[in-house]
Amino acid sequence: MTRSDRWIGALFFLFGLWVVWQASRLEFASSYGAGSGFFPYWLGIAIVLFAAVVIAAAWRQPSATVPPHWSAKKLAAFAALLIFLPTVQYAGFISAFTCLSAFFLRLESESWLKAGAVAIVYGGAVYLFFVRLLSVTLPVGPLGF
Repeated sequence: MTRSDRWIGALFFLFGLWVVWQASRLEFASSYGAGSGFFPYWLGIAIVLFAAVVIAAAWRQPSATVPPHWSAKKLAAFAALLIFLPTVQYAGFISAFTCLSAFFLRLESESWLKAGAVAIVYGGAVYLFFVRLLSVTLPVGPLGF
């Protein structure tokens, strides 16, 4: 395990303790059954236990030094996300999301036909689910979606 696993384990351990502390201030049981603090309390206990396992495993195994690896594919994906954010305001969320999906599929070596078809299905599904079904207001572009 790497040195970062120790830090992540420690952060989750502290977060779990904070959850337990906050949940202990809530009602643990009520006349109907479990109170509002029951689930978060036990969830915090589970977070603390799992974090302790991660910390113990990280200390038992020698720390591996992993050099950062930035491939062209990772940089292209990161750049696409950076371009996606301001594009949403001008092209609309659904259009920008469809283009982003197609780009990611092409980045994973899918054919143009498959990338385009799947991206259009993704965009349509997001539109139907969020805009039509849940009535979420998303940024609209010149195409109306």
